[in-house]
Amino acid sequence: MTAPVPFIRDAWYAVAASTEVGRALLAREILGQRVVIYRTEAGLPVVLRDRCAHRFAPLSMGERVGDTVECPYHGMRYAPDGACVRVPGQSRIPPVARVTSYATLERYGLVFAWMDETVPADPARLVAIPQVEAPGWAVSRGYLRFAARWTNILDNLVDPAHTGFVHKRTIGSRGSDDVPITATDEHGDVVCRRWVNGEPPVPMMQRFLGHDRPMDRWQVYRLSPPCVSSVDFGAVEAGQPHDDAAMDAAPYRTISYAFLTPETAHTTHYFAFQLRNIAVDDPAVTHEFETLYQATFDEDRVLLEAIEREEMADPDAVPVMLASDAGVARLRRLLAKRGASMTR
Repeated sequence: MTAPVPFIRDAWYAVAASTEVGRALLAREILGQRVVIYRTEAGLPVVLRDRCAHRFAPLSMGERVGDTVECPYHGMRYAPDGACVRVPGQSRIPPVARVTSYATLERYGLVFAWMDETVPADPARLVAIPQVEAPGWAVSRGYLRFAARWTNILDNLVDPAHTGFVHKRTIGSRGSDDVPITATDEHGDVVCRRWVNGEPPVPMMQRFLGHDRPMDRWQVYRLSPPCVSSVDFGAVEAGQPHDDAAMDAAPYRTISYAFLTPETAHTTHYFAFQLRNIAVDDPAVTHEFETLYQATFDEDRVLLEAIEREEMADPDAVPVMLASDAGVARLRRLLAKRGASMTR
């Protein structure tokens, strides 16, 4: 079956880029829930349910007054913790007059919200990324909205086999078509990897390496359930060891992170950034990478949106599984443990 999979709420989800969040009210839909996002005078992000407790008017249509949000309908005001602090025309404030306030965390240039009201938010549950702001690394950023369900995008993000076909104009190469993929569970993550040996670098690598002679290159796809992906991609001289030390010293390496946030059952926010170890002080290269990866993600988006349309048209269709789907199978088992049925 291809019915939408239930959301997993006890996790940190990116709700906005840090640069998007200011004193103005920002409306967004997250896990099927409308929220309003803004910053306090102290600069702290706030994420509230976008619905007044009185007659359910969207708070995002109202105004920010100090650090409170004023409902556009009858002027009730809500503090950052969700409590109503003013009701025009009466001194008594009903104790039940409050809206949900979601715990927030700001890291990596993104604002995250913990979308489960029943499980305490744990900052340690957000994936650690030591290369961010570390010497020798630069960052480029991007965002796309996919008209596709989050689980289909997750399938794509544990699937190195699609790269040579979907991304042949950007980061892919057909030299890897028949190279096998290994899939493992590592500390709760799904990791799919392969080395493509003795093949010319992909076009983007050639651009910065300055040659097209054969090299050994790797792809390591890591998915941290429910919705954080990284793709580690680089190359070393042919015949060098395939170990962490060689990868750390590689002349070309990128690590692309994607933070998927379901918007609805059939649409997804795709927040992403790319770390690179080349031309780290060149803003023109940062722009070039942003353009490249936006095009790469758009290649995925076009295909996954087409798949979404097919699945919605025929929800009883059952896909054939291949050997390259080992990572997909592992991911579904891990997500099932987190409370989501991955039956398709």
